[in-house]
Amino acid sequence: MVPRVPDYQLILAVPPRTCLEGRAGRATVDSMADTPLPEPESERLAALVGNGSLRLAYGLLYRRRNHPPTEQEMSFFLATASAETPFDQVLRGLREYFDIAAVTLDGQRRYRLLGWAGRHSKSELVPISPRLRVQALARGGCALCGRTPGQHGVVLEVGLRVPPEWGGTNDPENLWGLCEDCDSGWRQYLQTYAPYADRISRAANYPEPQRRIGELLKAFDGAWVPSDLIGIVASAKEFQEDYQRRIRDLRFLGWEYKQEKRYNEGARVKVYYRLVRSARWPDNIPAAIAAEERKRRQLKPL
Repeated sequence: MVPRVPDYQLILAVPPRTCLEGRAGRATVDSMADTPLPEPESERLAALVGNGSLRLAYGLLYRRRNHPPTEQEMSFFLATASAETPFDQVLRGLREYFDIAAVTLDGQRRYRLLGWAGRHSKSELVPISPRLRVQALARGGCALCGRTPGQHGVVLEVGLRVPPEWGGTNDPENLWGLCEDCDSGWRQYLQTYAPYADRISRAANYPEPQRRIGELLKAFDGAWVPSDLIGIVASAKEFQEDYQRRIRDLRFLGWEYKQEKRYNEGARVKVYYRLVRSARWPDNIPAAIAAEERKRRQLKPL
């Protein structure tokens, strides 16, 4: 059950504002090529197309990408599910967001889900459903400064910790409520990395947090990378509460890096990392890390 949000003044932006709007512009098929398609049961798909006929049809197309369904199969599937929207209308609705090609296989006309259509910016393709907005705002205060609408008169906005241009999703772990000042400051902070946006996006799309971190360090070509940015990219797929441990994991995989603390860049100490040596990624990163940990424990003197 989602906790009740106090009757504060809230701004529930749909879709969330992107931190890199000025640079990203409209997305193209090429720029969306590395963005995974949403799972049929995901919140992201429901926020895009709702929970009706379009979502049912997408599920069939998604599951049968290797053996595309015919129009007759899709119409029968929708009718069996008591969906009232005609097939041609469902197809038009899905093509607003997805690239669905009509192909001829085995002498039959079939419909294959290829990817994103490229008609919308990445930020538009990460909408936030009402349920997720309520969940993100349930704490009642700004996630960065802690100020609340009731006590301090601030207005909260729902945003993404990791922006969509870097692979951020509308998973609950990636959502937070920020006051207007912190929201503006967060977007300005991320904007400082706009020149690296493409490389950050590529690094953020890898499935393992260790690989996301390693590829980010490689993308900076030996330059110092702030730990704040590493934490953002490490959490691109799922929130990493202890991303520093994921950094340390790299040494179990043969990677080497340097760490530097800086005491003259504001009120708190800032930590930076720089890549010294990379190594080839194993096929199974978690298993390789676990095996190396066991090996090192065995070598320790009793």
